[in-house]
Amino acid sequence: MESNYEFLTTVLENIDIGIFVLDAQGNYLYVNDEYCNILNRSRDSYEGMSIPKFKEQGYLTYSVYEMVIEKNAPVTTIVTINDIIFNKTYHFLTTAKPTFNSDGSIKYIFFTQEPIEKTSKRIQSGVLNRHVITSHLVNPKAQQFDIIAESPQMKQLLEMLFQVSKTDASILISGPSGVGKEVLTKYIHQNSLRNNGPFVVLNCAAIPENLMESELYGYEKGAFSGASSSGKEGLIEAANGGTLFLDEINSMPLGLQAKLLRVLETKQVTRLGSVVPKEIDFRLVCATNENLQTLVSKKLFRSDLFYRINVISVYIPPLCERKEDIIPLSLFYMQYFCKKYSCVKALAEIVLNSMLSYEWPGNVRELRNFIERLIISSPDTELLISTVPKELLLQIEKEDINTVTQTNLPSVTEIHIQDAETFSLSSYMDECEKQLLINLLAQYKSPSQVAQILKLNLSNVYRKIKKYNLKI
Repeated sequence: MESNYEFLTTVLENIDIGIFVLDAQGNYLYVNDEYCNILNRSRDSYEGMSIPKFKEQGYLTYSVYEMVIEKNAPVTTIVTINDIIFNKTYHFLTTAKPTFNSDGSIKYIFFTQEPIEKTSKRIQSGVLNRHVITSHLVNPKAQQFDIIAESPQMKQLLEMLFQVSKTDASILISGPSGVGKEVLTKYIHQNSLRNNGPFVVLNCAAIPENLMESELYGYEKGAFSGASSSGKEGLIEAANGGTLFLDEINSMPLGLQAKLLRVLETKQVTRLGSVVPKEIDFRLVCATNENLQTLVSKKLFRSDLFYRINVISVYIPPLCERKEDIIPLSLFYMQYFCKKYSCVKALAEIVLNSMLSYEWPGNVRELRNFIERLIISSPDTELLISTVPKELLLQIEKEDINTVTQTNLPSVTEIHIQDAETFSLSSYMDECEKQLLINLLAQYKSPSQVAQILKLNLSNVYRKIKKYNLKI
C-alpha cells in the first residue's frame, strides 16, 4: 500500500467528517476540507492560528483542547459554537485523542468533528438502513417543505393538493385531531400564487364566542367597552392577499357563520363599529375534526356555508391507517429533537417495530411528543434507545398477545404421523413451534419483533429459525 504524503492527504480529504490536528501548544498543524466546510472558514484562516489565539479573538471561551490537556487523555463531548456574524448556533460531536512522547508528554492531538444531526442520522441509518426518510414532496416542482409522505395515501393527497393550490378554490380539510391539518394548509399556501402574502391562522375552538367576532372582523376605536383607542385590524383583513386558515370551523357559532358567508360572497369585510366595508382578497382553507354534513343535518352548521367552503374536500387519514409513515416520521423527529437538545440518539429496531404495533390515537402530534419524551427521559450516556415507556409498552404487548392467540397452530390430526411408534410430545411441540414462527415471520417480517412478542432473546429466535431452516 502507498504510504506517501499525497496518498494519505487524499484519504483524509475524502472523509466526510471534520478532521484537524493540533500540537501540544494548540497550534493548527492540519485541517481537512470537511472541517473547513462545517465551520464556514477557509483553509488559509487556520494558517499560523492556534486555540489560544482564537480565544484571544473571542471565538472561544473553553475548548476541547484544554480538556485534553487537563485530563491527559482522550475526550468526547458536544461542542456548541456561536456564529456571531451569521447569528447561528452549531452543535458538534467532537472527539480528541492525544498521542504522547516517550516521556509521557502530549505530542499531537487528533480531532474529529461532525454536526450532531449528521451524526444522529448516520447512526440511525446504521441501525436500520432499509428505512429511508423521504421528507419533502412527490412533485419536484413543489416548494420544499417538511412533510413526511411514504404512504400511498399521503403521496396521492400531496399530489392533488399541489394541483389545487394554484387555484383560489376554498378547501375543507377533515380528519381526526393531530393528523397535521395546519401543516397541509401551509403546504397549500406555499405552493399557491399567494405564497408571498400572509398566512393567518385562527383556531375557532380556542377563542371564546364573545371575542371571536372582534378577532375575525376587527373593530374601530370606541366600538365597545374595553376596545383599544386605536382600533384593531381583524384576522380577515390581515389575510388580505394571502391565505386564511380557520381550524376547527365546526366550533364557529351559527351567528358568525352567517356573517362569514356574507364576507365570502361579497369579498368585503366591515369592522365592528364601522359602516364602511373594505375590499379584501384571500384564499380560505378550513379544517374540521367533526363530520360537517352530520352537523348540517342536526342544524348545528349552516348548509349554505358548508357548500361554500367545501369546493375541494380533503380527508387526512389517521396515522394507524398509513403505517408506512410511522418510521420515517419517527426518524425525522429524532433528528429534529437531537438537534434541539444537542444530543446524539438513535432508535433501536425493536423500538421502531413496537411503534408500528401501536395505534397512535393522537396521530402525528402524539408521535412527535412521544419521540421528544423518549429523548428527554433517556440517560445522556444512552446512545441507542432500546426500551419503550411502560404506559405504551403495556398496550403494545396486549395487542401482540391477542395476535399470537389468534395465530393458527397445528392440531394433532393435522400432523402427518407416518409411524405412530416414533410420534412423541417433543416432535409435536417442535411442529407447533415451527408453525408459530412461520406465521409470525410472515406477519411481522422482523425477527426482533417476533422475539419481543415471544419474550425471547433475539439470538434464541435466530437459532430456532436456523433449526427449522426458515426463510426471513
